[in-house]
Amino acid sequence: MNGNDWMDVVTVVLEQHEAAEYALREVAEASGEARADRFRSLTELLSAHEAAEEIVIHPALRSLGARGNAISDARLSEEVEAKQSLADLAELDAASDEFESRYRELMAAVLQHADNERLSVLPLLQESYTDHERRAMGDAFLAAHHHRPAE
Repeated sequence: MNGNDWMDVVTVVLEQHEAAEYALREVAEASGEARADRFRSLTELLSAHEAAEEIVIHPALRSLGARGNAISDARLSEEVEAKQSLADLAELDAASDEFESRYRELMAAVLQHADNERLSVLPLLQESYTDHERRAMGDAFLAAHHHRPAE
């Protein structure tokens, strides 16, 4: 983050997407125990990000009526699939061919999800909420991301 305590939620989400993309590449490029360690870190990062979205982003979308509900439903469906893929991958040997193949599928799905958010969620938040409201959402998002309950 850029050190600003009051970041717009759009900026927060975009910066976290960049961090997730970096972490996804780190897992893909690693091998052996390093891959397993990086995968665990990635899982924690994505879990915290999605938990914060469930607390802040999805209620904000749902308060916008039918369009917000449809966007929220679509993104939540993607998140459920990603959570299941993460859980399935956690059961595999990170050095196996099966892990690598299934990880590539997860990586593509997560990157597509981030792109879907960039194209649908973030513009809707940008146009529907004031600067002050988006800064408050950004603060709440960061708080939820850093203080999520243990799973």
